Amino acid sequence: MSKPRGYKQRNLLMMTMLAPYIFLLIVFGILPLFMAVLEVPKISIANPDGGWDAFKIVLQDFRFPTALKNVLGFMAYFVPMMIIIVIAMALMLDVKTNKWSKYLRLAYIVPASISGAVAVLVWWAIFEPTISPIKSVLHFFGINSARQIWQTENLVYLIAIMTFFSMAGNWILIQYGSLQSISTEIIEAARVDGCSAFQLAFRIKLPLIRKYIIYMAVLVFAGGLQIFVEPQLLNTGVYTGIASSWSFDQLSYELAFKSGDFGGASALSIILLVPSLIGALVVIFKTDMFDDKTIRDKKSSDKADL
Repeated sequence: MSKPRGYKQRNLLMMTMLAPYIFLLIVFGILPLFMAVLEVPKISIANPDGGWDAFKIVLQDFRFPTALKNVLGFMAYFVPMMIIIVIAMALMLDVKTNKWSKYLRLAYIVPASISGAVAVLVWWAIFEPTISPIKSVLHFFGINSARQIWQTENLVYLIAIMTFFSMAGNWILIQYGSLQSISTEIIEAARVDGCSAFQLAFRIKLPLIRKYIIYMAVLVFAGGLQIFVEPQLLNTGVYTGIASSWSFDQLSYELAFKSGDFGGASALSIILLVPSLIGALVVIFKTDMFDDKTIRDKKSSDKADL
């Protein structure tokens, strides 16, 4: 029995919509990964004999432990701060809606329009006592020069703050959208049973958007692991040398374009891919983010009704 014409048309439409993504995935995802794998065993100054020793050489690089310490320290502040504050703000935004809600949502997304490059300049100006809008506060704490703040040992906190304000707005709106997917019947039933706003948030809403929180946590973790713009601009444009080889991506950049060790840079890139890949697999197999069971059940129910 041939498949219905409508079924074929839907498949064609689906493939047409999917084609641009598949193309970009192949060109900017799979192909670069394939090229990186081929680049690793090539002969270089750091790896004169060639081969897969490039991984070992990168891991033994004297800058690797420092970059590891910096990135882990940054993520220890950045990831929990993102998850806790974003979820709290989304829940508060969802508590009560009125005519001002849409303007409030717009206010959240405005800081997210500031890219990492601009954020560095914005926060430098904020912490520069001579031009800062909070200079009275800085003077109160005895800060009379930006150099007192912009120290290498403070970068873990400073970069966490900059990155948070660059990304939080978008995630607040995304999580607010996930809260809108909760059935109003469930919310009303909980209220009838006597749930307070606090109980409603922590006992009803949070469990129902658990998969979206896990999804956000994985992407925030992967993004934090690949931090580059903020420390690189600080190191080259604001205070030279303050963040040299501060992150893994900076180290990869220096290996490739300053040392000519493209094999080592490729090896480090592949190493960084592993935790991100594990996170993606967690989202796919340990949550129902991409589970189509509900859709299949609905189709089966519709066929049974027919």
